[in-house]
Amino acid sequence: MRIIGVDTGGTFTDTVVTGPTGTVALGKALSTPGEVEVGVVDSLRAAATSAGLSLEELLESADVLAHGTTVGINALLTRSGATVGLLTTAGFESTAAIAKANKILGLDERELRTPVHWDKPVNLVTRSRTRGVGGRIDRTGAEIAPLDAAGVVRAVGELRARDVDSLAVCLLWSVANPAHERRVAQIVRECAPGLRVAVSCELAPRLGEYERMSTTVLDAYIGPLMSEYLERLEQLLRDHGFRGSFLVMRMDGAVQPAALVRLAPVAALQSGPVAGVAASRGLGARLGHPDVITADVGGTSFDVGLVVDGDVRYLPRPMVDRLPLALPVVDVTSIGTGGGSIVWIDDRLGALRVGPDSAGALPGPVCYSRGGTRPTVTDAAAVLGYVTALTGDLQLDVDAARSALEEHVAKPLGMSVERAAAGVLDVACEQMSDLVRRMTVQRGHDPRRFALYAYGGAGPQYVGRFAPGLGVAAVVVPALASELSAHGAAASELRVSVARDLPPAPLTDQVSEVDAVLRELEETARRQMGAAFDPGEGRTQLVVKPSLGLRYVRQLNLIDVPLDAAVLDAATVPSLVDEFRQRYERLVGEGTSNADTPIEIVRVTVSIASTPPEIIPSAPPASGSDEQRTRRAWFAGREVDCAVHAWPALAAGSRITGPAFIESEQTTVVVYDGLVATIDEIGNVHLSEEHP
Repeated sequence: MRIIGVDTGGTFTDTVVTGPTGTVALGKALSTPGEVEVGVVDSLRAAATSAGLSLEELLESADVLAHGTTVGINALLTRSGATVGLLTTAGFESTAAIAKANKILGLDERELRTPVHWDKPVNLVTRSRTRGVGGRIDRTGAEIAPLDAAGVVRAVGELRARDVDSLAVCLLWSVANPAHERRVAQIVRECAPGLRVAVSCELAPRLGEYERMSTTVLDAYIGPLMSEYLERLEQLLRDHGFRGSFLVMRMDGAVQPAALVRLAPVAALQSGPVAGVAASRGLGARLGHPDVITADVGGTSFDVGLVVDGDVRYLPRPMVDRLPLALPVVDVTSIGTGGGSIVWIDDRLGALRVGPDSAGALPGPVCYSRGGTRPTVTDAAAVLGYVTALTGDLQLDVDAARSALEEHVAKPLGMSVERAAAGVLDVACEQMSDLVRRMTVQRGHDPRRFALYAYGGAGPQYVGRFAPGLGVAAVVVPALASELSAHGAAASELRVSVARDLPPAPLTDQVSEVDAVLRELEETARRQMGAAFDPGEGRTQLVVKPSLGLRYVRQLNLIDVPLDAAVLDAATVPSLVDEFRQRYERLVGEGTSNADTPIEIVRVTVSIASTPPEIIPSAPPASGSDEQRTRRAWFAGREVDCAVHAWPALAAGSRITGPAFIESEQTTVVVYDGLVATIDEIGNVHLSEEHP
């Protein structure tokens, strides 16, 4: 069976082609903003060429193509989504605008120190395009007032007159009883069949009126653009001979058929970074690292996630661009520090800054020769000799990078170009290590327990510079470092999850009610999976994974406690309570749970997942030999001759002492002075400090 993984980043689009024996081919191409599918096809074509095939031959032989995309998040960040209308319960039309009066949540540290920046998040739906409809459901699910169907028709007509092309429906207490909300959606589809409708009870049946509304509005905002993109890409793939299953990566770490994702595009808003964490979890299991810090350095951002005790971490209160999400989201935190991050001087302080603005794929760094004029982190690396070749048709122009650094950095700071370039990397790497500390130490995790996996196109270049000061147990550059997120999409489980929030109540008082909800959700999940599951994909087994979201009374955050089966009875409760207390103490600290504090249930979840295909995350077959080469590069303030090794030709057990370089066609591992690199049996590079 052949599986293809494709990940679209802000600068490059990566492809991994895998077969029964492991990785077959890799492909990389520049991303193409505005026509993202073009970059996908370019990357696929590059992979096909490396495998000695045509694009059509590659796609015709593929059983599955799994895709991680940034189309949704880009539409949000660039404010290029649909014109959204909102239907909500009469009297609650200002819920989105009030935004819980939040003016600071989601701001970065610099903005938090500047009160003039304190403001509510941008509202994606204006008050003039919001309408309240009559009818009311209470917290128990009882109907207080019947739905005003005529008012719904009237409101839709008014919104259509305001050029609304996507509609969000979010009524009060649809979590307890979705009947009114579903009827509103039916009326909208009958009287305005061309209007896309996002319904909160279908997208996010969660407690929290504002969070549920924000999620629904987000789906309405990015839905048309993302649905059209997925349809366009799938048709393009079919036109080139693809006949397999087209899957899309979601923010919860699973893949789903594109047809299901098009019904709820918000679930795939930030799927690329999540795929890398999923791949790291699998690689960690193979290498004996249950605790992993994932460090993804791309062209635009630096993304950090955690794997703890073999499980990925989920955000307790997810947020994107300061807008809350009522969905499960793998915990990945990002900063604008990547290879394409623009370098600048803060005139107020005379200090060197890196990011958050990025040169992106176009024009890209100055050394790409695509029109860039402002120096970036990649330009600094090129000046120091760490980058000597670029992917595909890109031509490296070190002289242009040197001139840009001299004009914008070296001269203003009164230093040499090489010293300025080293300063750029120092600032960038300090920002990276600071984020790793925030994700570990500030959350109660000891970095000494963790292995750090560095990947992305730029991760292998910088990890040797920032990792030694973190005190981590191990540093690994995966064999598929540049394409690890694409590999994660290909190797992730296909999963359908359905959840429902309940009015908080003591667990012991809700056993029969929860049992009924579990059975109902399992039936729904099996029905959805039935349309998605294809045993021919190598996903040979379906597994039911029910869980309960529990918390201590008056606390905010939930802890998911798994059940052995989608049933609950009184005999099961004591073991659930014990498991909850153990998980609570692992997260908060030993001795922090209180046996006298009641535990309440808030959420019921049932997931049905297929066994993911067994894909070995190894490098492609070696070609050529490790020819002994050297080149001059700058380390510790001086230019020295450094050994250069061809990564694909290095045998398991190879040991390389820095300063040196390990190169593939996709990226370069910089082995800094004082470090030793060793190669394991599947081509991963392990970095450690050299001891006398």
